[in-house]
Amino acid sequence: MTIQKKQLLDALKLAMPGIETGTATLQGSDAFVFHNGNIFSYNDSISVSVPLSQAGLVEENLEGAVKAEEFFKVIGKFPGDEISFVANEGSWILKSGKAKAEMTLMDFDFETRLKGIEPSEEWVTITEDFITGLAICKMANNKTPLSGIYINGKEIFSTDGWQINRYTMNECELPIFWISDKTVDELLKIGKFTSMQVQGTWVHFKTEEGTLFSAKTLFVDKYPFEKVKSLLSTSNPKDTDFHAKFPKELFNAIDRATSFSIDISEHSAVRLVLSKEKIVVSAERSSGKYEEKIAWEDEVGDFEEMTVYVDATMMQYAGTRTLEFYIQKGPVRNGKTIPRLLFVTSQSIHLMSTLDNGDE
Repeated sequence: MTIQKKQLLDALKLAMPGIETGTATLQGSDAFVFHNGNIFSYNDSISVSVPLSQAGLVEENLEGAVKAEEFFKVIGKFPGDEISFVANEGSWILKSGKAKAEMTLMDFDFETRLKGIEPSEEWVTITEDFITGLAICKMANNKTPLSGIYINGKEIFSTDGWQINRYTMNECELPIFWISDKTVDELLKIGKFTSMQVQGTWVHFKTEEGTLFSAKTLFVDKYPFEKVKSLLSTSNPKDTDFHAKFPKELFNAIDRATSFSIDISEHSAVRLVLSKEKIVVSAERSSGKYEEKIAWEDEVGDFEEMTVYVDATMMQYAGTRTLEFYIQKGPVRNGKTIPRLLFVTSQSIHLMSTLDNGDE
């Protein structure tokens, strides 16, 4: 049969998240498996299946496994737009123009392995609301044991111990599960899913075209859900909280100040001095210091001048969601009350602890 190179490459790219690109410890984790009308990949934490029809392969009963890296490279480097594909006993012959490649089929029991993660017929409908929530809650460089996204009914959560995100979905209500940030990254790349299900230790997501993305879940019993929920419930905006809107230029100033960021508890911090007239952004270290004054864009009421230290990355993250914020009383550390910043939209909450810079 003759297939379109681009169509096959696009299908292989969809399956790539399930390929082990380093030293493969699981047999077949570095393979594209062609089986039961689909192209499969499986590396013990992520598996993807793409319909053969989506890859332009329509030959019935195409079965076999090939080394993923070599197969992808040779397909991509063929000179023409069309590829002749012939399945032989023990190998596949690929031709494009005067170029020819023969792929030796791998010998392992992929059929039993794939049956072990086969989804059931019970699917839950999901919409773009779910992907939006993942994008809003995903934290960059969260290296803590709490990294990833926790889903419970209509709510999506993430935390790193210093900040908490919650997004409330309007259109979806999902079972409880917890997935890694790596899984979230791959889901965001694919983007459009129509249904999902949790099956044992796996969660499966399906697109309208039939692509199936499956990932190992994390242990939900280890997630401090009740503590996170309690913190958010006690952090609802109050009339006594200072409430205002940050100027857009503030976040550019914070970015400039990070060249001299202050090291506080492994955070790259900047200082914000808030007064009725302005916000002063500053930071210093042995190599130098930085200061910039930013005027409020909207009028703010009378309040007592305050100084807070914030993680620069956390602030930039929060500022992409909303400029509206509240300053609330937080925990007492070393005899001092450490404020919290609360960013609220119609569907999301971002609660962020400020930092303690000693006695300053």
